[in-house]
Amino acid sequence: MKILIISLPRTGSTSLLYKIANEKNLKPFFEPFDGTNRVIYNNEDNSVVKTIICHHKNNLELISKFDEVILLNRRNLKELIESHSYQTYFSKKGYNSNNPYVYKQPPQEIINLCTSDILNWNEEIKYLSEIAKIPITYYEDIFDSNSSDRLRISITNII
Repeated sequence: MKILIISLPRTGSTSLLYKIANEKNLKPFFEPFDGTNRVIYNNEDNSVVKTIICHHKNNLELISKFDEVILLNRRNLKELIESHSYQTYFSKKGYNSNNPYVYKQPPQEIINLCTSDILNWNEEIKYLSEIAKIPITYYEDIFDSNSSDRLRISITNII
């Protein structure tokens, strides 16, 4: 069994990767196509692979190599853009994306860049869904965005 998760960033894809790997006793591969060569994937059986939609040059070809495919996105693009902008800017300042945080607005040029990327990737995953006839799974349907386990903590929750 080989499962592929193609997602936009900041959609809970890493959590989903490890949940599926643990539940199905599969070997997880975290973003092997990101260009860093930190994770090598050689079409292994009994695996689950998570990739970001922009990491592979031909997602349709990639899909053909897997038994199951999950396309993952968020309905709330505003929150997705905020989360991606925050992670993009503050990861360079020591923020670890697996830790809780209180949202602080990054510089506008980062927000603009991330907005453009997210809107483009959103269209790309919708197109991929249509062509491959794979429904999009949404973050809001598999994660409780009101949970206290959520990584982003709104300022109103701590006042």
